[in-house]
Parts: sequence; structure tokens; C-alpha cells
Amino acid sequence: MNYKFILDKRRIRQNNTYPLKVRVYEGTKSTERSLSIAIKESEWDDDAQVVLKTCKNHKLYNSKLAQERVELDKQVLFGIEATQTRKPKPKHSIIDYGSRLSVEYERTGKSGNSIVYNTAVEMLLRYTKQKNLTFEDIDYSFLVAFQNDLLTRGVGVNTISIYLRTIRAIFNKAINEELTDNYPFKKFRIKQQPTPSRSLTVEELRKIAHYKCSGVVEFNRDLFLLSFCLIGINFADLLTLTTGNIVNGRVTFARKKTHKVYSILLHSQAETLFAKWDKGTHYLLPVLSPTYKGVTLIHKTQLAISLCNHYLKKIAKDLEINKQVSTYYARYSWANIARSLGYSKDLIAEALGHEYGNKVTGIYLDNYENAVLDKANEQVIAAIFS
Repeated sequence: MNYKFILDKRRIRQNNTYPLKVRVYEGTKSTERSLSIAIKESEWDDDAQVVLKTCKNHKLYNSKLAQERVELDKQVLFGIEATQTRKPKPKHSIIDYGSRLSVEYERTGKSGNSIVYNTAVEMLLRYTKQKNLTFEDIDYSFLVAFQNDLLTRGVGVNTISIYLRTIRAIFNKAINEELTDNYPFKKFRIKQQPTPSRSLTVEELRKIAHYKCSGVVEFNRDLFLLSFCLIGINFADLLTLTTGNIVNGRVTFARKKTHKVYSILLHSQAETLFAKWDKGTHYLLPVLSPTYKGVTLIHKTQLAISLCNHYLKKIAKDLEINKQVSTYYARYSWANIARSLGYSKDLIAEALGHEYGNKVTGIYLDNYENAVLDKANEQVIAAIFS
């Protein structure tokens, strides 16, 4: 038996440190064990096997390494396997840890993340019925079986992708906290399907805009048209707009999902729709209550979106539009019409809040004058309502 202290450069942390481990060699096999020490590459002397003085905790860490050497040398001298002289590393429940992350996200105001993490954990618990499911219980075969079970129950591929990516994120966080060394996603590939086209033609949008309706159907139709007129604004942002978001004739808001600030000229068509439904409540649109906060606000918003989608599908059916029309169609339709009018993919991507290309070549919204985006939106709206 032999051993060596190593810096595990596969596991870089956010503060640019790596975990220090001991690798034990026994014949042709080797095992690794964490020492609960994390240092920068520049703070480690691999030849001398010591933590350098540039690390503020070098004395403490080197003392710990010295103690490890004493124990390991005893094992070498007496031929005792390392695994026989040490208590096994405690195993942690991924259910408990994922739930704790969900609570922490909710506490810090990230309710969307909280819901995603909580749902992923609930899916695992539903599949295994084991609240004490540990990180070590999950391997490649488990992930394949879990994915197949969800597919069998009719869960969509992209929804499954969200669950699995969230579980992968939970593993990464647990590894960073040294709660586990297990990483079952090394060879596992998360499946994802291309998002189908969700856009309407100019003719189809005109039919919806001029559709004769009243009451709750008319209201939800107008919500869809408002989203379209505001360059496909997300419904979570649309439904929480207040008079404070109207500044000098522009709708100014920070998108909840990305926190990016938008400033969109309030076109006369949008202004008319707002005035039509403004009941003088806290929000410009009478859907949500200002008392809704956190997860409750997200749930109520999702209910409002589901209701709107229900009526949009009814309208589409009445107009013989053979598409599963939903609130997303406002955003995609705006982009396609802008493209048909000759606007570049760069401008369209930035108008929607996306990068076009990679982070180096992407063009950011600030690089476009408001007048350029205002003109594009004016022409897209005119194509439908003129």
C-alpha cells in the first residue's frame, strides 16, 4: 500500500479553489478520499506535499496533513487497509438537501427556482418513495430508469429535461459542499427536443385581433394582443405592471426571469387596450392581487396563463386556426413578422432580450437606439392592426 496527497483539479469551486484529497494505492487499484481542505493551485507544492505559506490557513492544513500521514504510515507499516481504520463518510439524503435548497431560494426571493427545485425533489420522492434516498443511491442506471418511468407516465421530454437538469444542479452543489463525491451524470445525456414553431401568420393574428367576442374571452384575447404589442412581454411581467412602469410614454420594467431592464414605447394600440381594462386597482390589469407574494404570486400567475391559454385555443378553434395557440405565440409571432419585414436576427434577438450568437459576438440591447426598436415594433403592430 502507498499513498499521495493530490489536488483534484476536476472540481474547481467558485472561489477558484480545488479540494485536496488523499489517493491510496493498493496494487493496481486506487481510491480517493476527501480531506475537507480546499486551496488554490498556487498554494500547493505537489513535490513537497505541503500547503504553501501563501495560504492563510497553511499551518492548520499542514498540521492536518501531518496527522493523516501518521495514520497512513501506520497502515503502510502494519498492512492495514485504509477503509478498515476509518469511519465511512456519512451519506446525505438528496431529498432533504434539495428541499433545503428550495427553502433557501424562497427565503432569498427566488421563488421560481424554489418551485423548480421542489418539483424535481417531489418527482424523485414519487418515483422511489424513499425520503432517505442518498446521493450514493443514484447512479447511471437509476437515472435511465427514472427517465423511462417519467416517459411512461406521459411526461414531456423537455419537462423531464428540466427535472434532470435540476437534479444535476443539486448534485453539483452537494459536491461543492463535499457532501458527496458521487456524480452519476458523467456519461448520462439529458434528452431534449427542439421547441416546435409557435408563431402565427399575419392573417391569423388579424383574425384573432378582429374576433368578435365579449366578457372573459375578450379580456384574455386582449391580454394576448397586449403581449404582442409589447414585443412579446412575458405574462408574469405583463400582469404585474403598475402606473409606475409607465414613464414618459414608455413601458419600463425589469423582467422577473432575467432582471434585465426593458423600455418599450407605448404604442397607441397597447395604450387603448390598457385603458379598456384598467379598473384603477394596484396593477394596470385586473388579474392579480398585490397581496400575492413569492410562491403564491407565481402560482396565481400560472393559473392566469392557463386560463388565457384555454380561451386562446377556443378562439383558434372557432377561427379554424389549426395550431395549439398559447401565450408564447405572441412572442414568437412578433419575431417572425419582424423578420419578414426585413429586420436582422441581431435586432430581433435583442428586442426579445436574447443574445444572438455567442457571448463574444452577441450584440446587446444597449447598442441599439430606442428609435430603431420603436420603429420595428411600430411596423410589426401596423402589419396586424392597420
